[in-house]
Amino acid sequence: MAETPENVQESPSAAAWRRFLERLEEAGEVVSGPLGAIDERDRAEGHRHLLRLVSIASEMLLEKGDTDHPEFIRWMNAHRKMLGDNPHTIYDVAIIDPDTTYVIRGTMGTPTYLGVCAYGTAEGGARRIVGNVDDTDIGVVNGRFEVWVAPEGSAHVPDGAAVLTLEPDATDVLVRQYFHDPASQVEATYTIEAVPDPGPSRPLTEDELVRRLDAVGAYVRDIVEVEATLSALMATATPGLLRHGDDYTDLEGEQAPPPIDPTVVAKAMPSPSIQYSGSWVDDLGEHEQVVVSGALPTCRYFSIQLLNRWMESGNWTTARVFVTDRDLEVVNGRFRAVIAHADPGEGTWIDTNGWTSFSIAVRALGADDPMEIDFTREARPTA
Repeated sequence: MAETPENVQESPSAAAWRRFLERLEEAGEVVSGPLGAIDERDRAEGHRHLLRLVSIASEMLLEKGDTDHPEFIRWMNAHRKMLGDNPHTIYDVAIIDPDTTYVIRGTMGTPTYLGVCAYGTAEGGARRIVGNVDDTDIGVVNGRFEVWVAPEGSAHVPDGAAVLTLEPDATDVLVRQYFHDPASQVEATYTIEAVPDPGPSRPLTEDELVRRLDAVGAYVRDIVEVEATLSALMATATPGLLRHGDDYTDLEGEQAPPPIDPTVVAKAMPSPSIQYSGSWVDDLGEHEQVVVSGALPTCRYFSIQLLNRWMESGNWTTARVFVTDRDLEVVNGRFRAVIAHADPGEGTWIDTNGWTSFSIAVRALGADDPMEIDFTREARPTA
């Protein structure tokens, strides 16, 4: 990398660009390091994943990083994924200022679930849920809704409005929409704006560019490190341990310590309405399969999916790498899903998408009782 001559002062934006490239280099070292790729496919998907993270972070933190004029960014799609994306789920995020009042206005559509969640971020990157409201809390009038996102005591919030109360560490607000059948269901649409109107946006300054570019580089490096660490540690987690919001519980519903480093876990916060269970699979052979079975919980949405080492869902546009409760064969309240390289001809098949090592993520939205999920690796029956 070229160095600035000693007699020439480096501009702030040039220095920020250099730091950005250094953060990308550090992120690349995660892909190639001891927690990273173990084969050619892992390496290919890992380096592609870094470019996907750059795309997400640059749009979110640089292009749409003005908290006076926030805009939603569509976090994930079929070709841009991270942190355990759920296929056919919409994630829209906006960067906010905890001292500013915002209003989200939109048309509800017909998603299976819609939730608005505010997150706080500590200096070290740890994340926490500041507050959450969902479609059961939001008043819908003639198909339209409003959610106010504001510091406590804001004089701009109307009486009786649905409110997410911000705290000093609040950094972003995320709208989630779950769908069972995206082809027939209509997605909600919405905008976010500051109240009162702050006036026209200001031209980008070099100081602001420096701040945002530093944030982009740190985000890419931190996210890939979290993903690789979570995947590496998944093998040591007790299968069946559940996550529900901030808490972990065992199969008896008793609170349990996190199965992995809580400082890593805290950088990847789900919705408080979600329970998770899962397991890691290494070196699944051509004639092996993993059976995921259990009692189908009473909930609004349930899914089983596969994730690669970088916590990306598989290619769900061409392969059946995930299923929902609507896809499962349920007998006497119990289901049986089979993960294999080829259709085993029994149970509900989930395609490995060619992966031999992957994690299994089971999620239940709005379930009151702990999930009862079993993961069994076995020989695939032959014809």
